[in-house]
Amino acid sequence: MADRASRERLRVVLLLAFLALAIGILAWTIRDRLGLSREIVPVALASCERMPAPAGPEDLEIDETLRLAFISALPRREPGAEGGLYVLALDSPGAEIVPLLHDGPPLAPHGLSLVRVDGELYLHVINHAPSGGSTVEQFRFDGGQLEHMATVADPALRSPNDVAAVDARRFYVSNDHGGRSPMVRSVEHLLGLRLGDVQYFDGEHFRTVVSGLSFANGVLLTRDERRLLVAETVAGTISSYLRDPDSGDLTPESYMTFATGPDNLSQAADGSIWMVGHPSLAAFMAHARDPGRLSATDVHRIDFFGRTADSRAVLVDEGELISGGSTAVVRGSQMWVGNVFDGYLLRCELPRRLGSGGLPPMIEPSLVGMRPSER
Repeated sequence: MADRASRERLRVVLLLAFLALAIGILAWTIRDRLGLSREIVPVALASCERMPAPAGPEDLEIDETLRLAFISALPRREPGAEGGLYVLALDSPGAEIVPLLHDGPPLAPHGLSLVRVDGELYLHVINHAPSGGSTVEQFRFDGGQLEHMATVADPALRSPNDVAAVDARRFYVSNDHGGRSPMVRSVEHLLGLRLGDVQYFDGEHFRTVVSGLSFANGVLLTRDERRLLVAETVAGTISSYLRDPDSGDLTPESYMTFATGPDNLSQAADGSIWMVGHPSLAAFMAHARDPGRLSATDVHRIDFFGRTADSRAVLVDEGELISGGSTAVVRGSQMWVGNVFDGYLLRCELPRRLGSGGLPPMIEPSLVGMRPSER
């Protein structure tokens, strides 16, 4: 009997030791995943300043032909609030960000993407409709305003974050979560569950082209349309997929790992890729609740060569200049960085070695109804 009791005690001790080890490993993993132990080493640029913007200018993209930046903004700290689409003329040093007139449904926009087809400019934008559900709204830029072309709605858009336009109708879209409820999504974050995906809309139907992603965030179709780049915020990676232009199917090619949580991606005229990251996801979540809590932001330039790439941190800020950054776009020596919650863009002058060249000739846009006095 004594031997049996001893064996039972040993089993209990071993079980408790195993549970303690498992809890310790889980706690360490969560701490690492949220960036709580990550050291932030600032990297400064000589010239950066904030410029006024609508609250939450989360995504922006440049049309090099018109030399305009299109901006998606939503006051995310105001539940149920509507957002809008805006534009900034990049050749005018004193230009203001002004509303972009459009028809179609009310907007609570998230990611956006521009594409030119036969000289026409189209804009796709994710819309978290105030009435519930998410859609992709498709517009044509016409005479300085947006003409609504179509609303794409489908159960596949369960948690859309960013969109990459292929043409006027087709696109890729990232779902950052697998679950629909806030509780399930929180568990996904903490445990690093890979329930996000990328969907492809072929003009008629959706299908999953990448699955098993840990908070799928920015998606970028490269200028040559040969690759789709996908950022995973919780996993800290950017993956490259070779694209079949006929079917839209994707084949894994390579990936890069970062000591930050990658958010949105953009590509400059010289082909360089620009990524904004969140070094501490815990700080970002605190900043979402309280504007006074700062959230560090870093900006990386990536020169991509297929299976290899060179990456460098261009800007690392602890939150004083920009907190909760989301997207960086670059034109020549100028860089504009958006953020998720607050009412400004960060505008920076880049050193010559980091800027982009090869700017195309400008086509003068007709900005109908976009004068600040008419807002």
